[in-house]
Amino acid sequence: TVNALEGKDCKESVRLIAESANLSEEQLAFLISGMYTLLREALRLPLSTFKQEVFKEDLKELRIPEDFIVDFSSVVFGNRRPTSEGTALIQRSRLPSIQDFKWRVDVAISTSSLARALQPSILMMMKLSDGTAHRFEF
Repeated sequence: TVNALEGKDCKESVRLIAESANLSEEQLAFLISGMYTLLREALRLPLSTFKQEVFKEDLKELRIPEDFIVDFSSVVFGNRRPTSEGTALIQRSRLPSIQDFKWRVDVAISTSSLARALQPSILMMMKLSDGTAHRFEF
């Protein structure tokens, strides 16, 4: 699971675990997926607000065995954190960012409709990093 977080191939490790464990393939996939998700989410939290003692207590409440708690804590709070954290940031899905944003305010001074006269309208155009463009009018 740690190797997967660091972007390394872990097929061989999973195969060895599957051969030695008395678990079905579905159970093993469920466990590995849970461990991966738990570690990935723990690495997202800043160390300034995330305390090791609280993390260990939370894992105990989830009835995770003590040897796993020690291993998880060493990954989240140990010297492998920067590597795992960096890879987790690179691999996460990202939303498109704004590349260009233009706007203007139009005020109709004279129209055939009195209700529209002197009412401003705001026009905006936004281009995103995925190539899409959106136009808005308020």
